[in-house]
Amino acid sequence: MYLKILSAALTFVLCLEVQAQATTPSTPPSRTPSYSVGPITPYSEATNPPTDVLRFRRGERYNSPNSPLPELGEESDPTLVTGQVGDYYRDPMPFGNSDAVFVGTIKNGQAYLSNDKRDIYTEFNVALQEVVKTPSTPYLSSGDTIAIERNGGAVRLPSGKVLIRATNDYSMPLVGKRYLLFLKYNGASTEDYHLLTAYQLEGDHVYRLDDLEYAYSARHHGDLAHPLREHTSNEAQLLEQARNHEHQKGGPWATAATTQT
Repeated sequence: MYLKILSAALTFVLCLEVQAQATTPSTPPSRTPSYSVGPITPYSEATNPPTDVLRFRRGERYNSPNSPLPELGEESDPTLVTGQVGDYYRDPMPFGNSDAVFVGTIKNGQAYLSNDKRDIYTEFNVALQEVVKTPSTPYLSSGDTIAIERNGGAVRLPSGKVLIRATNDYSMPLVGKRYLLFLKYNGASTEDYHLLTAYQLEGDHVYRLDDLEYAYSARHHGDLAHPLREHTSNEAQLLEQARNHEHQKGGPWATAATTQT
């Protein structure tokens, strides 16, 4: 169910937040990282070229068949936020549902429109630094770059109006930051991964990308731009937990150095 947030002030604050985050180098945060709607992408760059087969397949995934909604444009609500009401459990470290678990740095990212132009998704390129859980296919190793995606994002129309589509509990990763990533392989036809969840790695501090609290009252936020929750472990402890989990399960695991680039 969509909850409409029509405040122009909120949209303006979010836009400033995203622009600052997209250009900030990967250094220990001076304050707690905040929820991100992802990089703001111009409309002309967010549309899928008809000749790009791979992009067409990826954009088709977020089409809304038989939807009465019009294409996104000047008449669209500036900000639409989805959220699940009620108490429910989500695995904070979903090894069982993940096809791959990596440590990597977000190199770049941008938003795209679905092929029917009714929804937005955001794609990031990730430089892998450590493979914690190796996917059965395709084979990947430290030094490779992969594409990951997540529903939602921010697109700027030619008029300057910014359209934001977001999920309240699920933030976008930040360009230049390092993460422990839990991913689901979308298949050979699209050659990318869906982001299940992630942890932002900042040395002595680790931040949950997503709000995975069980109780609705604990994860409900009055504002979309809320601070991320800090994890109880530091970076070294969290990565050791992840490696030990795969080692104990008998799965493929690695202890390659996580050198920051």
